[in-house]
Amino acid sequence: MKVWSFLVPAMFLFACNEGGKKPLNSTVDEAAGFQPATPAGKINVSFPRGNEPQVTIRFEIDGKTKEKTFDMPLAQQVADEDLYRTVWDKPNSCYIGVLKENAHSTRYYHASVEGSDLKINQVGTPPAGIWKYAENELGLGKISSNQKVVDNYKRSLQSGRIIADFIVKLEPASTKDSIRMYAEFGGASRTVSQALPKGYTAGLLASPVTPEKCVLILKKNDELVHVTEVLVDKGHLQINKLN
Repeated sequence: MKVWSFLVPAMFLFACNEGGKKPLNSTVDEAAGFQPATPAGKINVSFPRGNEPQVTIRFEIDGKTKEKTFDMPLAQQVADEDLYRTVWDKPNSCYIGVLKENAHSTRYYHASVEGSDLKINQVGTPPAGIWKYAENELGLGKISSNQKVVDNYKRSLQSGRIIADFIVKLEPASTKDSIRMYAEFGGASRTVSQALPKGYTAGLLASPVTPEKCVLILKKNDELVHVTEVLVDKGHLQINKLN
């Protein structure tokens, strides 16, 4: 099994609807004629940095403002500007697609005007024209990345009172359809096994912005799946399953 190390300028694909499944009644014809509306208002999307991942949506129209914050497991190692796309289907109606932690799914929100009230709600799968436009035209889920994908990761960190090397590396397993990941920090170490589906390769996605973290990924063609997060937090080594 080949484990690779290279800079990734490619466009990584996240399937763009909740649960990773396209609705059965969606067709090419439904989406082919879709044209976004000219907005009569503004949408601002932000991601507050707190203990729990969140998305905040601010909707402004006709001199009124509505803001709402939702708890949401966000996709990791993705720049804020790549986490979402907005599609206006009417001048006073906008869908907001946000990439979830599970790389196969997107959560949609809908900002609209009902009577004299502004509404912002989580919704299920939007009409085919909406998500196809968000994905194909606006590039939702096609994340341009210059992050480095490696099979060995090592950084000297101070976390809590501990200064030590944070080491994560991929190792061959006893069978070709799996791989082992070893991680250590400050005297603690863990090894986990990961199944390797046919046609997939494995790597560690790292970013200089978050040196205390890296993510085990599986890649096949344009599909990139975030599988396991390895993290050092307050001096403790943590391994969290993402799927």
